[in-house]
Formats: sequence, structure tokens, C-alpha cells
Amino acid sequence: MGSLAAAVREALGDIEALLLPAACLGCGDYLPPRAREAGCCALCRSRLRRIPPPACGRCGQPNDRWDASGPSCGFCRAWPPDLAWAASAVWMDEGPARELVHGMKYGGWRVAACPMAEVLARELGARLAAVELLVPVPLGRRRLRARGYNQAAVLAAALSARTGIPTREGLLARTRDTRTQTALGPAERWANVAGAFRAATPLAGTRVALVDDVLTTGATLAACAAALAASGAVAVGAVTFARAAIPN
Repeated sequence: MGSLAAAVREALGDIEALLLPAACLGCGDYLPPRAREAGCCALCRSRLRRIPPPACGRCGQPNDRWDASGPSCGFCRAWPPDLAWAASAVWMDEGPARELVHGMKYGGWRVAACPMAEVLARELGARLAAVELLVPVPLGRRRLRARGYNQAAVLAAALSARTGIPTREGLLARTRDTRTQTALGPAERWANVAGAFRAATPLAGTRVALVDDVLTTGATLAACAAALAASGAVAVGAVTFARAAIPN
């Protein structure tokens, strides 16, 4: 079954390579053939808004938005200890970041993971230096069937190719399908994913970083971290391409 699934993924990748967009996923401008594998033009990559320092050492939220007088800021103070840290590369705004995320997540363009992983590796390389394993946040079965792939796993594979850190799709699984988090408030998000994940194998002493496309409240990442910590992983962190702007 595993070899069949791998063959199907490879075939889909070959088909996608033949259908790479002739337009930049960020702005829609024409991409010459030699640039299509990047999925995004140089101008759009330059327009991605990086997270400015200084930021909370635990969650990466800029310190000018929250009180950061302690080890955690106002954004992550309520996070459970299983999620030791989280970091994002850029802001999720109305520009190229949103177009890249939506193109990969809803438009079927897995090639968007290439520029996203490039930015992740450059911006968060120091955070990833001690990480031994990348673990993508899993999709529920219904959404995986509908989408055909897990965008977090595609992003993790692209990041692995750039950093040399191995990735393990399937190590973390959902114990139940959950509602989409998009329309839920903060408290509903935490309740929706509580206890919804489990680790398939022991991870005794392994330093793990979860990988996902967007960090909003941290609820999903925290629930995943709890499952990994229960399996023996240590210092579980998380990296995401984008970070939603949370109002003060």
C-alpha cells in the first residue's frame, strides 16, 4: 500500500510539473518557463512581510503588540508547556503571502511550497538548527480525500529538501475529524482540536518541529505538540510560513 501511494504521489507530481502555472501565484504576472518551478516572481517574494524584531522568544509575536515581561507574552502565556516554541516567517496579509497559501491549500498548486520553504529556511534557519525531525500537521480524512494531499506535508517536504532535516508524514494522525478552524473564535478553536491527535510511534528524546502553513491562535499546534510529547518527543516546537495578525 505504501509503495502504491508513493507511486501515485510521484505521478501527480509529474502531472503538476507539466501544468506549472504560467503566471506568478502572488500577482498573476507572466512567468518565463525557467522561473515557473519557483511558482512566484522575484518581486512578490520581495513583498512578503517578515516578522519584525524584537519578538517573544517563545511564540515569535512582536513585542510591541503584547507584554513580554516574562518567559511568555500575552499571546502565548496560556499555551500548554508541551508546545515549547513557535516561529513564523511572514505575516499573512492580503498580498503574496495569502495568494501563496491559498494557491497551495485550495488551488491545487503544490509548487507554491517552493517559495514558502525558501523563505522559511532563510528566516527561521537558526530556530531549526537543533531540530532533528519535521512533522507536518495532519489533515482530517475528509479534507485529505477532497484535497488529494496535505499542504503541510508538501511544505514540510520542501523545507526538508532545503535544510536536510528529515520529515515524517504519517507519524502524527488525527483521532477524529474536526471542524475547520477558519470560522471559529479562539476558545472554539482550542475546544475543537483538544485531544484530536496521536503519535503513531515512540519518539523518545527526539527534538521535533511541527510544520504548518499558518499560525493563528496556536490551538492546533498545541494539540499536536501534546500528542508528540506524550510519545516521548522533547522540546517540541513549530514553524509556519505565515502568521495571522491578531488584534491587540
